[in-house]
Amino acid sequence: MKKFLFFILTISTLGSVSAQIIPQPKSESYGDGSFTITNKSCLVYNSTVRQSALYLLNYLPFKQILSSSKVMVGDIELSINRYLDEEGYRLTVDKDNIRIVGGSNAGVFNGIQTLLQLLPPQVYSGNVKLPLSVPYCTIEDSPKFSYRGFMLDVARTWISADKVKRYIDLMAYLKLNKLHFHLTDDEGWRIEIKSHPELAQIGGFRGGDSPVFPRYGKFDEKWGGYYTQQELKEIVAYAAQRNIEVIPEIDMPGHSKALGAIYGDILCNYTPDKNKTNGLEIRNVWCAAKESNYALIDDIIREMSEIFTSDYIHIGGDEVNMSQWRKCPDCQKLKADKGLENEKQIEDYFIARVTEILTKYGKKPAVWNEAIEGGLLPKTTRVHGWASIKKCLAATSKGYPTIIMPGNYFYFDMKQSPSEPGHNWAAIFDAKKVLSFNFAKEGFTAEHLKNVAGIEASFFSEIYIAHNPESCNYLDYMLFPRLTALSEVAWSHSRRSWDEFYNALKSVHYARMDAMGVTYRLETPTVEYTNGTLTASTADGSTLYYTDLTTGKSSRYNKPIATKSPYNYEFYSKKGSGVSKKTGSKEYYTRLKPAVTVTSSISCSSKAPITNATKYSNSIARTTRAAKAGDWIEYRFTEPLNCREIEVQTGHIHLRRCHLLKGYVEVSYDGKDFSRIAELTEGGATIKPSPSLQAVRVVATDRSDAEDQIVIQSLKIK
Repeated sequence: MKKFLFFILTISTLGSVSAQIIPQPKSESYGDGSFTITNKSCLVYNSTVRQSALYLLNYLPFKQILSSSKVMVGDIELSINRYLDEEGYRLTVDKDNIRIVGGSNAGVFNGIQTLLQLLPPQVYSGNVKLPLSVPYCTIEDSPKFSYRGFMLDVARTWISADKVKRYIDLMAYLKLNKLHFHLTDDEGWRIEIKSHPELAQIGGFRGGDSPVFPRYGKFDEKWGGYYTQQELKEIVAYAAQRNIEVIPEIDMPGHSKALGAIYGDILCNYTPDKNKTNGLEIRNVWCAAKESNYALIDDIIREMSEIFTSDYIHIGGDEVNMSQWRKCPDCQKLKADKGLENEKQIEDYFIARVTEILTKYGKKPAVWNEAIEGGLLPKTTRVHGWASIKKCLAATSKGYPTIIMPGNYFYFDMKQSPSEPGHNWAAIFDAKKVLSFNFAKEGFTAEHLKNVAGIEASFFSEIYIAHNPESCNYLDYMLFPRLTALSEVAWSHSRRSWDEFYNALKSVHYARMDAMGVTYRLETPTVEYTNGTLTASTADGSTLYYTDLTTGKSSRYNKPIATKSPYNYEFYSKKGSGVSKKTGSKEYYTRLKPAVTVTSSISCSSKAPITNATKYSNSIARTTRAAKAGDWIEYRFTEPLNCREIEVQTGHIHLRRCHLLKGYVEVSYDGKDFSRIAELTEGGATIKPSPSLQAVRVVATDRSDAEDQIVIQSLKIK
């Protein structure tokens, strides 16, 4: 039986190896036969590659480790050749040995990742047994870009240190080498600063007795966390062993609501109108004129510089609400005294002051693309182009080293299809679109490309909190396989077609992700309803299931379903640890759109009028203030309505924000008298009314969340 299992592992490894490594190497050739790693094989290396050698031992249980020895037949050798590119490598497997030669320890590490991909998927489970076979091959490789990044937002949704390390491992598997660590934002402060311990001890939590108001979910509890400096040093060291540089971000001068809740003195010198917010403070911009603010920033950066080994600290500079500076007499005096032309140049002044502090501690600034629009920042500033391709082109045209990460290609918090969770402000896209990114087609010339420093994907976590953040499943689902496509765009000099790439995913990499426990996204099943029969199918070899929504029972799909109610069935598929979205037939998605009039006790903005909530689309209405107890929204139908179900929801369509915290839904069948039918949960409720419904009303029993408005959506009626 053991011999048979070894034969199976060998065949699965050798079968159609070429074109299955992700990201695709520069050059690869394969011979007939294979080298066998046995219990007698030794790992031979010198001290310069010790970290990579120790990493490899996490996956291959060598019986012996030799730090200085003659390479014998059957051994694996790791070495350095300075003539290779720093991250380049050459992997050679022949009848005698496996040799990985890198331009540096980083190159050796990248070669190890390729070697692991030549082994059976079980190697990623951490408990694979020897012997193992590796096909004869010669692979020569180096990356297209030296910066291949992923930005993880832990400010909006707390992610533990152990889970961060897990994503570092997944990045390493794909030869990504920069973790942009978004540590602070309006919703939280996640880094311990010992000279100001209250920053993390208070700002790391929101809700409950915290002065930081809850947002996006978990509204009824004190929730969050932060990293101690020791934990952060361990994360930095863990990443470094995996050839990953951790680049911390503290977002300022905007996106600082959590900080302002702790230190109100950082805010501008005026009294805001809190009538629209039920008395809550929602300002989030540092005052640029207060010298005490720069002293605080100095303390923060000094301690960060002792934790993070990266040359760069990202200091934000995006989405600054400059109306706060316009209202501040101190900032306006600063503007006049310094001869600044506008508020954008106030931001330039602020960032220049912060840059001076960074320089003092041996660090360089990285900023979001808005921060260079004032025209005063030095060209040594690294720009992260997120807002659009146009903004990326503008930054490179001005001579700034630019990280290309436009939202419509590389923001992995975006939806992957119209009916899946996620944002859609930039685009709706899956891994196929990520792989399709093409510099030339997007308008990048040779001159632009001289200033392209690299490529980065990102995950902002506003929506993660509503999807059980204690589990990695949602984050996995949003990242994979999109992150695999990103790695190919960032690394490979010549890119394979989508069909070739997708075949590599299905035939090899899904099994590897299974071994890693990654909940990757499968393609959506196809569902059709014809002549009273529901049929479903998949094209990726996954197993189909269906749920009868009337009973909640799920079963394996193995034959067509005869039904007169196709809308009562949803389908999904599974394969290993992968899962598809839940879907149905056209009838499953069909919504009724009866004529309706919407009114509210709160007036709405002229730019987002209440009539938007009658359109049964993604158009939303925005009120001119937050809600108080007793405020209401009423939907009155022109004709009595007969339906199965109505979903009522306040707040933004895709995330928990600008909505009612507490309240109820009541209905009327005569147009006069109302009866309470459901309680709101996170701003919404699903009701099943009786026939001849004439009106639906949502009533607040408490204030809405910490915003200056609520969002009114159209009803979703089935």
